[in-house]
This record gives sequence, structure tokens and C-alpha cells, in this order.
Amino acid sequence: MSTVWRQQIFLAMVSALVFFTNLGAYALFDEDEPKNAVCGAEMFERGDWIVPTFNAELRTDKPILIYWWMHLSFRAFGVSEFSARLGSAILAVGTVFLTYHLGRMLYSSTIGCLGATILATCLMFSAVGRAVTPDSTLIFCLMLAFTSYVWAVARRRGGHFSGDTEGTITLPQELLPGSVWTSLPMYAAMGMAILAKGPIGVLLPCTIIGLLLLVTGRRSELADGRLVAPTGPWWRRTGMIVLQVMRPVRIWQAGLAMRLVLGAVIVLSIALPWYVVVGIKTDGAWLRGFLGDHNLGRFLESKENHGGPIFYYAIVLLMGCFPWSMFLPLAVWQLRGRLMRGATFSDSDRLLACWTGVWFVFFSLARTKLPNYVLPMYPALALIVARYLYDWKQSAPDVGLISYRLSCQTLGAIGILMMIGLGITMSILLPGEEPLLLVGLIPLVGAILSYRAARSEQRERSLQIFTGTAILLATAMIGIAPTRIGLHQDSPKLAEAARTVSGMAHPTIAVIDAYSPSLIFYTRTPVRGLRGPSEVTDFIQANPNGFVVTRADRLERLPIAENQLVEVTRCRRFLRKYDVVLLARQPAVIAGTDLSANR
Repeated sequence: MSTVWRQQIFLAMVSALVFFTNLGAYALFDEDEPKNAVCGAEMFERGDWIVPTFNAELRTDKPILIYWWMHLSFRAFGVSEFSARLGSAILAVGTVFLTYHLGRMLYSSTIGCLGATILATCLMFSAVGRAVTPDSTLIFCLMLAFTSYVWAVARRRGGHFSGDTEGTITLPQELLPGSVWTSLPMYAAMGMAILAKGPIGVLLPCTIIGLLLLVTGRRSELADGRLVAPTGPWWRRTGMIVLQVMRPVRIWQAGLAMRLVLGAVIVLSIALPWYVVVGIKTDGAWLRGFLGDHNLGRFLESKENHGGPIFYYAIVLLMGCFPWSMFLPLAVWQLRGRLMRGATFSDSDRLLACWTGVWFVFFSLARTKLPNYVLPMYPALALIVARYLYDWKQSAPDVGLISYRLSCQTLGAIGILMMIGLGITMSILLPGEEPLLLVGLIPLVGAILSYRAARSEQRERSLQIFTGTAILLATAMIGIAPTRIGLHQDSPKLAEAARTVSGMAHPTIAVIDAYSPSLIFYTRTPVRGLRGPSEVTDFIQANPNGFVVTRADRLERLPIAENQLVEVTRCRRFLRKYDVVLLARQPAVIAGTDLSANR
């Protein structure tokens, strides 16, 4: 069996463990998962492939692709947590394999395999790969676009993106697909990315590739004497470099060389039909909400209190890439050094640098900031870290040993803090789940073993231990721990109690001061939000067999006696320190119903 096949079998086993362990064994987590799942379920139940709705109202947050995936999954397996998450998990596995082949064409199959493993076990990517969100869909489409681009370039350069790996000067035209036909897959994938998340699906990938061409063009002109490297203070040098790179004539030439007109035709032929149809069916409401509010609006102003400082994403990446973030600063620093001295695989390094740089700067400038916005950087960061660790493994004795050992020590310290933090958090918010603090033993023990192997100059073994630690940690935190945490979610309990009491598969429920999107998923019917005591009375009079959900500490403000409301059951609000109560009109309550399991 060839090395490539052995590596892919290994990645298949890792992916199955990380992304499919207990995939449907726990309830949907508020807020994004149930909102997307409800939208997909409502479209599926009414046989609609065009207009997204949530709680029977138009939903303009996301385009259609994730709902199409759920539509197919619901048709095959029925509506459930597993089928809602299945599309994300499958595409996450696909992204892992694309990262492998991307790394193989950028560097080597060994670096590609390590990079794909790193990606699969970065905790943020692991979590999103199992979640009912459009992020896994977007990342897969973008990775398909970048892999298609790298494949097209490698095809004309002898099978490798960097061609001659000795650091010789590259001409910009060498970093473009060699024909119209080899450009098609790249732009087709970008068209799918627009259906997954919107205009960034084509805007940022084209910007990244265009910047790579501009930077490469400047480097070529410096080499043949057509440009002179700027001198003086750092701020002056930086400004001059930007002007040299971003000359309008060069931007125009890069756009022509990229066949942007052809790309626009392909992208629009894939994405535009649905956007046109949904605009017509909603009288333009969906387009105004999505393009205006959820794209331009989120960039220009902070939405829903999701703001942050300019360094917000530096912290997010260190947390999201854990445990591999132990090496991320060192890997980025090494990448900078390789770019400055023109080391081997310099074209590959520049692509990853442009990829991460454009994405990081763009979303750092946006006013609305969320951790998932930079997820498309993760495959590139995984390959940057993989290249660093590969070079470290091949280095002479004592080279890089101190930094690696320090990274292991940091991981061990974080493991101790995890046990302390999880123990305190569980005791406060999820009493009875304190044993989950033992998850912190995984990074602690792994760090100790990896440190000892590195100290003995067993670098291969040390890296294997660290990789095994990352796989176990991702499986435990993303695949096993949620099955315990999910037991404490309130919405499934409330929905089941309402079904038991009413005898109806889809009971009528309203909420006041206790809104939860997941309640809509588990009741499988729209849930009405009430704004005051008078609306509670109106709801009960119109729906005598209906139910009202509210906070236990706000019961006194409701007209309970007037409407003959009695408590059916109560449970602790998930990750909160108060209870929620299910109320019903007294004649609707079945005497003797055992609801103890829901209390």
C-alpha cells in the first residue's frame, strides 16, 4: 500500500472519531444550532427549497446551501439532531481531506497529513464540524476553491505548486491556471461558497489570489532591476512597499490574468438563480435583510453586542487552535523568516501568508466580530504549523528544543487550569458533572509524555504523542462531554412534558421572559413570544389547551389565578442559575402524570 493511501486511511479514522462520535446523542445547543435546524426542518416539512423561515417567519441570516444539505439529510433519516448535523460532519471530513491534498501539493504528503490532522483536532474546527451552522459548508467550498487553484497551478509546474523548490524567482503568470478549463473548478467552488455564506465566498478568495500575484510581481521586478527596494524608517518602507505592490496598472493586469470576467460568469451562473428567485418570492425582503443587514451592516457596525478590539482575533485563534496553538506563534514567526530569506517552497509560503493575512485583516477591520468569522483561516494555519513541526522534527539536536519543551510545559499548565476551571464551572452551572474536570488530564499527561520524549531527542515519538493527545482531547471535549452536558438542557424536557400532558405530538406553547430557539425545534411547531400579562391572558383564552413557559423567579407578574394556570413541571435553565416553569390551564393537566424525569 502506498504512503498516500496509508495517510488517507489514517485521516479517515481520525475524522470518524472526531466528527461522528455521538453525533446525534445530545440536544441542539442554543442559539445558532436550533435556529438553523428549525429553518431546515420548516423548509423540509413544507417541501420548500427556496425561502428560509424560522418560527414561521422569514429568516435572512444565511443563504440556502446549509438548508439544502439538511433537506436531503432529513429526507433520508428523518428530522433529528443527527440528521441536522450530518451535513456539517461530512463536509468537515471533506475539508480534512482537501487540506491533506492541498498540503501535499504545496509541500509534501507528510506535511499534508500532519496539517490535516492538526485541522481535524483544532477544538474550534472540531466543534463547528459537528454543529448545525453554515461554517462547515463555507469552509469546504473555500477549500475546494483553493485546492482547485493549487491543483491547476501545480499541473503546469510539474506536479508541485512551487515548481522549482530552490527558491528561484517566480513570474506572476506561473501562479495562474494554465487554461480556461483548469480555471473552471476554482470559480465553480466560489459560486457554491456564495450559496453557503454570501459574497465573501468570492470576494476574499479572489483578493487572496490577486494579492499573491501582486506580491510575486513586485518580487520579480525587484530581481530584474525594474524596481528598487525602498529605504529609510520602517513606516516609510512599509508605505512604499504597499504602493509598489498595489499599483493600479498591476491590479488591472492581475485581474485580467485571473480571468475575472470568466470567473464572474461561472460564479453568477451557479449562485444568481437562487438569489433571484428568493428575491422574487419575498418581494426583495430576503435580499434587503441578508445583503444589507447581515453583510454590509455587520461590517460597518457592531451587531448584537458582538464587537471587540483590533486584536480580538489573535486571542480567538489561540483559543480556537488549541492544543496546536502552543506552536502557532513560533510557526508564524518561522514563516516570516522563510519569506524574508526566500527559502524552499517560497511560493507555497506566500500563498498561505496571503490567505491568512487577508482574512485576518479583513475581519479585524469589521465592526461585528465573532469567532467563527475566521474559521476559513484554520486550514492555512494548520499547514503553517505542520511545516514548522516537520522542520523541527528534521532539525539537528538541540535546535528548537527549548521552544518545543516550553510549548509542552505551557500545555501541561493549561491542563491543570482546565481541571480547576471545569471543576468550578460544573459545580456552579451543572451540578453533578464535576467528573468532567478529568478531561484536563489529557493535555496534562500528554504534555508530560511529549516533553520527556523531546528531552531525550525522540522527536518523532514526541510529535506522535502530541498528535495522539490532540485526537483524544478533541474526541473527549467535542464527542463525549456534550453527551453529559446535553442532559441538562431544558428545552427537550419542557417539550416532552407538554407532549405527555396534552397527548399531542405538537403542543401549542408560548414563552414570556424565557425565549429559547431550541424549544421550537423540540416542539416542532411555532412558539409565540408574549410581552406582558395581558398577552398571556389572550393566549390562554385563545388556546385553552396551550402551555406557557416562563422564568420561575417571575411567576408573580403573571395572571396565574385568573387563568387557572398550574405548574406542570420545572427545570433549571441550561447554564443559568434560575429555573424555567411550564404552565398549563388546570383542566388540561392530566392527574397522576409522572413528570419526575423532567424535574
